[in-house]
This record gives sequence, C-alpha cells and structure tokens, in this order.
Amino acid sequence: MRNNKTFKIGELCKLFEIGADSIRYYEKVGILHPLRDENNNYRLYTIEDVRKITLIRELLNLNFTTEQIRQYDENRNLAVTLELLTKELSIADEELKKCQEKRQNIKQRLQTIQNLSNLPATEEIHILDLPERNCVMVNDSNLPDAQVDYYLTKYIHSAGKQIDTIGACDCYTLDLPGSNPDSLYYRTKNVFFYSAHIPKKDCNYLLPEGKYLSIYYRGPLKKTKELLPGMYAYATSHHLNVTGEPIEFCHIDNYETHLEDEFVIEIQLPVSAR
Repeated sequence: MRNNKTFKIGELCKLFEIGADSIRYYEKVGILHPLRDENNNYRLYTIEDVRKITLIRELLNLNFTTEQIRQYDENRNLAVTLELLTKELSIADEELKKCQEKRQNIKQRLQTIQNLSNLPATEEIHILDLPERNCVMVNDSNLPDAQVDYYLTKYIHSAGKQIDTIGACDCYTLDLPGSNPDSLYYRTKNVFFYSAHIPKKDCNYLLPEGKYLSIYYRGPLKKTKELLPGMYAYATSHHLNVTGEPIEFCHIDNYETHLEDEFVIEIQLPVSAR
C-alpha cells in the first residue's frame, strides 16, 4: 500500500535534528524533490524524502560530498553499493593507520617528557658515544628567541612537513666567538629540532656520530654560560680534544612550561681522544 503521508520542513528538522537551511540545500543540489502545497506553496516532503535524508546523513558520516550522494542515489544498485563500501573500508583502514601513528607519536612524546622531568639534576659531566642523529634545521643563522616560532612556521609551510614542538627538542649551536661577553646568554649559529620520533624522511640535518661531553641542568637558560667553561676544563683534564661547537638541547623549555625552574637543558660538546 502506497504511503501518501507528507511532512512539513519543520517536522523533518525536528525528526533529524538539523536546520531548515540544510534541507533546502539538499533540494538545491538535486537530492530532494519536495512537493508543493497547492493552497500555500509550502514544501511538502514524502516518505521517500525521509529515506533520502537518512541516506544523506549516513553518507555524510562517511565523508561523501553531496554530489557523490546525489550520484549514488540516482545510480544505486548492488554492485555500486559494494564498490562504495569497499572504497570506504580502504579509507577507514588508512585513517586507522594514521590514528595509530598519531597515538604512538603522542605516547612517545609523553614518555619523553615524563622521563626528562624525573631526571636527577646533578649537573655532572658525562662522556657519551652517540650515533648519527637526524634533525630538522629550521634556520642556519642567529635568531632571537622571539623569532624562532616565526621561522619554524615558515619552514613548515615551505617544506610541507609538520614539526611537533611539544615533547621535541629545540636545539642551538652556540657561537662562542661571536657572543657578547657581557650578555647572560651565548649567541647562536642556528636553530634545529631533534627528536628520535621525527621521521627520517622529514629530516634535513645530521649530527655526526662520535663522543660528546654532556651535562644536564634544570633552571633558566643563563646557566649554560655558567656551566660551559667547566666542560672545556673537563675536556682538558681528561686529555680530550674539542672537535666542534657546543650545542644547547632544550629538552623542556617554553614549549612545555613557562616555569623556568621546570626547564631541562642539556649541553653537548663534541670531543675526541688525543
């Protein structure tokens, strides 16, 4: 038996919890074809329109465009439906893969911050044998701190790659000869980001393998200038040659906290045996 029941636009808005503008738009793009009341020209929607709006809502949740929905509704058959669901399954699998990668990335960054925040602040110097490390060079010149994010954003747009800052490490090669002796801070030669979690394909800069003196400290960045001379003295007393410029690794800084007492900074100085 044919169902001749019709609905006004307000009834459909209430039924589907959507606005009248959405329903009028579905009509405009050719999915809905309401009747017109011969007495007042009001739109009247049929059970078929209810079916179509149900379809629209379902396919919108699958990220279909309204044009794709219109074409599917007009050419609907079993083969088309199977093809549609097969494609959507493939898309869902890809989204799941990206979601899992995102989750792993967040988990790793969280673990990094937790480990560093629990690091003993002994300020002892250690000798490390480190492998090659892939990094992302953002700018190879001296930058004021206030401009780092500006150049980072420029790099992200120009390279088309996302560089996470929270839980990653912003690093600075220090320019000791070019520094103002009266300043609390050293001048820098570049700024780059390092994290074991940055994909190798996104990296453009390499820290060479080798021996490095390393010291961690908590607190404001001015402590770098207080501690670095001791690293040079340590190299001399342990018969080590300094083979490169010192690097400041800001493991936890303004990207993670505005409290300087919570900063975790590492200074590395490349060395070799005499």
